Amino acid sequence: MPAFRRVWLGTTASAAGDSGSWIALVALSLGAAHASLPLLVVLYTAPVAVGGLVAGWALDRFDRRRLMIADSVIRGAVFAWIPVTAAFGSVTAAQLYVVAAVYGLLKMVSLAGFPALIPSLVPESHLERANALEGASFGLASLAGAALAGLGVATIGAAHIVAVDAASYFALALSLLSVRDLSRRFMPARRPQTEQAHHTGLAEVLRLAATNPVLRTTTIMFALFNVGEGALLVYLPHRAVGLGLGSGGYGYLVAAATGGQLVAAAFLASRPWKFSLRASIVAAQLAAATTVMALVVQSVTTTVLALAALGVCSAPMTAWAQTLRMRLAPPESHGRLFALLRTTMQATPPLGAGLAALTLAHGNTATLVAAAAAMGLPAMLLGPALIRAPDAAQRQAHPASQPTTPEREDDPQRAV
Repeated sequence: MPAFRRVWLGTTASAAGDSGSWIALVALSLGAAHASLPLLVVLYTAPVAVGGLVAGWALDRFDRRRLMIADSVIRGAVFAWIPVTAAFGSVTAAQLYVVAAVYGLLKMVSLAGFPALIPSLVPESHLERANALEGASFGLASLAGAALAGLGVATIGAAHIVAVDAASYFALALSLLSVRDLSRRFMPARRPQTEQAHHTGLAEVLRLAATNPVLRTTTIMFALFNVGEGALLVYLPHRAVGLGLGSGGYGYLVAAATGGQLVAAAFLASRPWKFSLRASIVAAQLAAATTVMALVVQSVTTTVLALAALGVCSAPMTAWAQTLRMRLAPPESHGRLFALLRTTMQATPPLGAGLAALTLAHGNTATLVAAAAAMGLPAMLLGPALIRAPDAAQRQAHPASQPTTPEREDDPQRAV
């Protein structure tokens, strides 16, 4: 579908730029800027707790495409500040903090905006594959962006990598501008205005997220899982230096993880998944925690393989959960629902950064144990309840948005 393809390409380019610029910001913080890496991680991730809720409201209140265009132009200009400053002087720690905070504040506009657009770009029967392709875009982008940034930091310099990211934001804006008429032929008919207003209010979205057992449990599990991810954001740059790869070598480690994500996303996009999505999420999260503990072995080969396995485990979780969410709420509430859930989940990596700052003083193993516990314990404790959650609870949450013909979540004919 041409419209979906153009937006997908634009978001992929932007995500690649973001992946590369993060490697560059880390290299700058460890280099001439002398910035605090834990603080940089917090500023890069924490503002989403505020910006995400505003983004969700705005995505349902205003034109989603135009909001994403404005976001791309603003962040492109902010990131361009780094290479412009580097061309005439030196980048300071304060600049890195400001750029990181702006990124975190606006991050959810595109992160929730693109999935909120998907139901208007593809028919319902293609939702799962479209969601897998969205995951593939981040896997492909992060792989290319991180690997090239690792090489670029050592050759052309970190500031030039940030310049590429600024250009990628403008590329995303152009791709969105090219989609002038987002067809709604795939969307269910809108309800009357009074009923729609009732169902799309923030209070209704909060009620749905809090009372639906599948939404509630997966959100808690993913939020705690991301605490472990936040710890790895601080740990892996130090691991790269310890392995003799240098600050740019962090890009190679990120590329290993995202390479695994890409392989998993491509597999999901190529064929139907015939198993229970909820049981699959639990199994993948437990497997991811196990791979983190493999990082205890101090070698380049083991580190790369463990991070690739972590990517293979983590990528399907997002696609499976997103498919479940799209089937639980009416399309006109997707912006707020995705922003609310993703804001909750993306607000926890700063806790992981703080956890890493505390545990690194006691050695690498302490940090890895803490990260693995944050990833695996939620699946162990909450997974059984998620698997046992009745299908009826999902369908009764928003009956007007559900099919009239009964169908099982794990029915192979549903391609889940």
